[in-house]
Amino acid sequence: MACFALPVARADYAGDLARIHVEAIGGRERVAGLRTMRATGHVRVGGRVLRFELIAQRPNCVRITTTGDGRTRVRATDGITAPWRLDPEKSPVPHQMSGEEAVEFLADAEFDDQLVNPAGRGYQLDFAGETTFEGHRALKRLVTHRAEKPYYLLLDGDTYFIVGRLTTRLLPSGRQVTVETRYGDFMPVDGILLARRIGIYTEGRLLDETVLETLTANQPVDEAIFRMPVAEGGAGR
Repeated sequence: MACFALPVARADYAGDLARIHVEAIGGRERVAGLRTMRATGHVRVGGRVLRFELIAQRPNCVRITTTGDGRTRVRATDGITAPWRLDPEKSPVPHQMSGEEAVEFLADAEFDDQLVNPAGRGYQLDFAGETTFEGHRALKRLVTHRAEKPYYLLLDGDTYFIVGRLTTRLLPSGRQVTVETRYGDFMPVDGILLARRIGIYTEGRLLDETVLETLTANQPVDEAIFRMPVAEGGAGR
């Protein structure tokens, strides 16, 4: 009987952690009240610095405009059709994303984190024990979703903020490595605490770091900016 009860207990505990997390970052009502968000900042990749503007709207619309190296690039999704990208310096025609690029972009376009109404959004959460993350106790949860590969989320054992994410990536050489995302420097936005600094590491080496410099909430957004523009002479590919 104990063997049958253990998975149920783990699922219940994972659900409790999700509810505690939502309260810790601001509460269910404040989270639901956050409808749109606009952010500006920069990304450091190697020795390069790229500027960006992000505009997001609940539940899964996002547009990211990146500038740097003399180029301006746009990636976006309206949450209905395939996500798209535009690189005017290469081609004036927008193109739909496909394959792993599209899957990853759609996953990142989710307005809320995975612990907000997880069951209603198709996420399954399983408690996977405790670990130490950046010198602090962290609660580990396995996240599965039909559109993504399974991965782990790490919650700080004291604040219940999401402080890490562990995924795997297959290198061209065939070797599999763990990709570690670290979230930090949390700041309030309309009563909700959000990470301002996001670093991506592999084997202890920093690959890139995103820093949000400004964050504003619930400003009016023209939904047309999320839709792929129609190029002259026909739609993008």
